[in-house]
Amino acid sequence: MAYGKELERVLIFDGAMGTMLQNAGLKPGECPEMMNIEAPEKILEIHSAYIEAGADVITTNTFGGNRIKLAEYGLGNRVEEVNGRAVEIARKAAGDKGRLVAASVGPTGHFVYPVGDLAFDEAYEVFREQVEAIAAAGPDFILLETFSDMGEIRAAFLAARDTCSIPVICCFTFNKERTLTGVSPASAAVVMSSLGAAAVGANCSGGPQELLIVAEQMLNSTGLPVIIQPNAGLPIMKDGKAVYSMDAETFKTKMEPYFQLGINLLGSCCGSTPDYTRSLRKRADSYAPGPRKYEKVSTLASRENVIVIGDNRPTVIVGERINPTARKNIRESLIKGDYGVIQEEAENQVEKGADLIDINAGVHGIDQAAVMTRLVNLLQQNIAAPIVLDTTEPRVLEKALKAYHGKALVNSVNGDDSSLKATLPIIKRYGAGVIGLTLDESGIPESAEGRYAIAEKIVRSCVQHGIPIEDIYIDCLVMAAGTGAGMAVETLRALRMVKDNLNVRTVLGISNVSHGMPSRGKLNTAFLAMAIAGGLDLAIVNPMDAGIMDTWQAACLLAGRDRHAMNYLKHNSDSGNVPEQRNEDSGRHTLEAVRSMIIKGSQRIEEAVEALLHQGKSPQEIIDMALVPGLAYTGDRFEEGQIYLPQLMLSAETAQRAFAVLERCFEKAGVYHNKGTVVIGTVKGDIHDIGKNMVAVMLRNSGYRVIDLGKNVTPEEFINASKREKAEVAALSALMTTTMVEIPITIKRLKEAVPGIRVIAGGAVVTEDFALKAGADGYGKDAVSAVRIVEHLRGKHNG
Repeated sequence: MAYGKELERVLIFDGAMGTMLQNAGLKPGECPEMMNIEAPEKILEIHSAYIEAGADVITTNTFGGNRIKLAEYGLGNRVEEVNGRAVEIARKAAGDKGRLVAASVGPTGHFVYPVGDLAFDEAYEVFREQVEAIAAAGPDFILLETFSDMGEIRAAFLAARDTCSIPVICCFTFNKERTLTGVSPASAAVVMSSLGAAAVGANCSGGPQELLIVAEQMLNSTGLPVIIQPNAGLPIMKDGKAVYSMDAETFKTKMEPYFQLGINLLGSCCGSTPDYTRSLRKRADSYAPGPRKYEKVSTLASRENVIVIGDNRPTVIVGERINPTARKNIRESLIKGDYGVIQEEAENQVEKGADLIDINAGVHGIDQAAVMTRLVNLLQQNIAAPIVLDTTEPRVLEKALKAYHGKALVNSVNGDDSSLKATLPIIKRYGAGVIGLTLDESGIPESAEGRYAIAEKIVRSCVQHGIPIEDIYIDCLVMAAGTGAGMAVETLRALRMVKDNLNVRTVLGISNVSHGMPSRGKLNTAFLAMAIAGGLDLAIVNPMDAGIMDTWQAACLLAGRDRHAMNYLKHNSDSGNVPEQRNEDSGRHTLEAVRSMIIKGSQRIEEAVEALLHQGKSPQEIIDMALVPGLAYTGDRFEEGQIYLPQLMLSAETAQRAFAVLERCFEKAGVYHNKGTVVIGTVKGDIHDIGKNMVAVMLRNSGYRVIDLGKNVTPEEFINASKREKAEVAALSALMTTTMVEIPITIKRLKEAVPGIRVIAGGAVVTEDFALKAGADGYGKDAVSAVRIVEHLRGKHNG
């Protein structure tokens, strides 16, 4: 999407709307967006104050203006009115002052499947409705801000792009270099750039220091303008109100590194006022960023990781084993719907060094679109490697690309006009890379020149459809060596012609060379080395073959694709001391295997638990020796930043399925397995519950009876539920600074009314210092720590 020149110059965006609304009299539990209707003069005053302070861009009061958020206040039918009026007010404030208007679009409060329960199509329609209302009033930009789920922001972006031609800016919120769902800054930049964003960046996320490394990674991952809008530090309690800790002058000082980096879109977020904008304006007036130094590269991305493909980098390994055409067990698994086999294959290939995983659901008689989508959703929860979608069916491809929360590679199109016409628009829409096969309606040319001619046609058609040259990969097609002398050499000659003349990436399916021949491994490894020497960028191989992987490491080094021998040394230093990894899901069902299945989120957990019961293991033994240790290990890895929310929740859901099997045993024995009762809810006035829901899931899967009171829970409701359910612990959550003041009020009343009850508090804006000063017995910074605090407090309660 073209963004013109506006986003290339230095622009100062305004600061917090929520903070200013609180100062203007917004009370906890009131809908901020309704002030556009009920108090438009106050919104106009806020915009005018930011303009007077020097803001180039003012942001509309529409952050929670989607149907799902408004419905929490009973206003779901007023989307058009609320959003349209907000843009009109901002336009009035901007007047003829030369100021620009950014229409704010925030998240729904739900994650898109498979991370959450919101369907992509539903999210798309919710955002489309909001953007239609916004676009009709004519803002200069649409600002998608404070998103943490890649699936949700993709739905929002596509809805905006399909609805209007207004440039879209995409901002994520980060905590320690990752969003809540594990999105990395590099992945955020790569995925949104490939979709067509006008600018990418981050807002909220703590103070300026916390976002510095995020900004650096984004600058290294995209040529787009980068926007940074940090909070004014962290919230603290002062005179019974939540205020932010960093004043405007300190904020300006902390923002200096962003000017040094050359970032040209700057603003502030929660806790800021026009004073912060004024301080940035003063600094920006003497700021002239130099030209960005960014070299376009070929990239693919999962939610978590980016793979960069280049001549000075090792050839990328594509795992080929999830292919029903070549492997009977995969075909049978797809027919039966036994996706555990597929999951294991993907995990094993990544463990052995695959950078990308190719998935193919091409089995006659099954719903390939549904199965491919199921595989995409399963694998993107389990592996960090980006996915290659192996299908030529447009319907299958569209559903799979819609489901994937990253930048996928499509395998493939060919030189046939019908293939290009049907597939390239889908690939362009979802920002994917594409493999072009050098064949057409006449078949595969024998000569390198014939294949090169088809490659030229494919590249030309891709560019005409708006697909960047760096996202095009040409497969010159490997023929079986037994079909004729010189066939392999002809493929390599075609590859070299493509590399030298078309400026695109190359890919080959290596094992095809040995089809029908004895000692296939010898041919495969020899051909792989030759192809790497010839400039191969992606090798589709079996990474479980040690000979292939050894050859890959050595050939990349010798071909000059392994700078400083880093890849070779990584795989070969002290290799004799590295224990062989084994698949815990395979073979005998043991307690250790079940523990491993909990950690991996295995699809076969019920079968394994049933097997242990048949072996004579008691339900309690399985819980104590497998389920609890598995969850504990997953929790440790989550806290250490080694895994992220999708993997944590998958592990928790797997444990829940295991507990369900064991619960039936307890019921037969007349025993109820219950470690204690916890009441949980978000405090009065707060309608956000993502964090609270995650804590509830983790507590249930750790053996607790959880009474979830939902959102906007009054102190009286906490008290009544705690008494009625004989709760040992109450868990309080708040997301907004306007509602966190309810935490100390609720805690005080709870402890007065329910002697001996223990209370934990948490939420996005809640700090440990705030929670403890508010009277909480513990602070839950995330779902894992909340469970551990409850365990500790329960011990005290029982003691």
